[in-house]
Amino acid sequence: MPRPRQQEQSRHSSLWEQAEKAYAESRYAEAARLYSRLTRALPAWTAEWYTCQLHRAHCLRLAGAFHQALRLYRQLGQDNRSRANFSTTDALVGQALALRALGHLSTALAFLQQALQSYRKRRDTEGIIHTLWALGTTLRFAGDFRSAQHYLQYALQLCKKDHTDALTYLYCALGGLSRMQGAFKRSLTYYLRAHTYAMRNEDPFGIAYSACGIANAYRMFQAWELAEHYFSIARLHYEQIGDRLSYAYTLWGEAMSSLLQSRWDSAEERLQAAEALFRQTGDRRGRVYLTLARLQLLALHGQAPPAEIHALLRQALRQSQRHGYRFEALHLRLLEHLMGVAPIQPLSTLWHGYRQCGSLWFRRVLTCSLPVNFP
Repeated sequence: MPRPRQQEQSRHSSLWEQAEKAYAESRYAEAARLYSRLTRALPAWTAEWYTCQLHRAHCLRLAGAFHQALRLYRQLGQDNRSRANFSTTDALVGQALALRALGHLSTALAFLQQALQSYRKRRDTEGIIHTLWALGTTLRFAGDFRSAQHYLQYALQLCKKDHTDALTYLYCALGGLSRMQGAFKRSLTYYLRAHTYAMRNEDPFGIAYSACGIANAYRMFQAWELAEHYFSIARLHYEQIGDRLSYAYTLWGEAMSSLLQSRWDSAEERLQAAEALFRQTGDRRGRVYLTLARLQLLALHGQAPPAEIHALLRQALRQSQRHGYRFEALHLRLLEHLMGVAPIQPLSTLWHGYRQCGSLWFRRVLTCSLPVNFP
């Protein structure tokens, strides 16, 4: 018969296995709850406790609980006991990614550069690749596509030598960046590669994330049936794993597809569902994208007076400028031009802005009309 201490260790081991399994299967909210139970049972500030807390913070962030994750990352990164006994660089990267989602791009980029230096000193290739990915995707959010491409391509070079499990997310990042750059064929190629790796690795989140990217690439080609097919794959997997964060962007993509096909009721339904999720997570960039679709729906099929539409547009523009979403601010300026709700600026001003971001999408602006199929 096991002794009490052996029974306790067995319970810890079983709980740890359950948490790791949920984490590996992308059931992040469930994994966070299991890690929380485990940390309460472990002696504080041991290596096992610290790892468990770090994994819990990651799961909270991936589940869209950004404020909770941020508090935990800060505790792990700033406590003297952490700095004395553990490497806090992983917590710093996690903190940066949580801050990014909450719209603090400059701080996130500074933290990521600091983390990159730390990983390089330790010659931690896996940490370097992850941080390069984080830098690339954050710079994409900031509208600096050339720098984003530099970091992502560098990560890809390192990844091809080793750490091929990261390829799913690097190809997804390059696919998203290519779509913003206006290179839709290249975007589709990257996302198809990502989907292949995700399927091979049996990665539920990666399958959903890459499927959504494929759908958005087909949306840019107005290949509606193919887009809907891959959106449905993404939606199914996100629902199965209980995702809120990326699922909201899938709903937004479906809303845009419906909007472009004049399926007003479907667009409204998807936008309402996406809005509820964006509010839950506090994803500020997501709410700007929500407004890009909502404004067009109101203009084309709504009863809102022009003054109300103008107020909504100006509010979104202020948010974009405050948080450094340069690319999305240009989209809002384009809607201003097309809706005639503000003093009209020359389209050449928008072309210059898109070019500065590193996007050739501006070439399509000349022939734009409502609804606009934003990348």
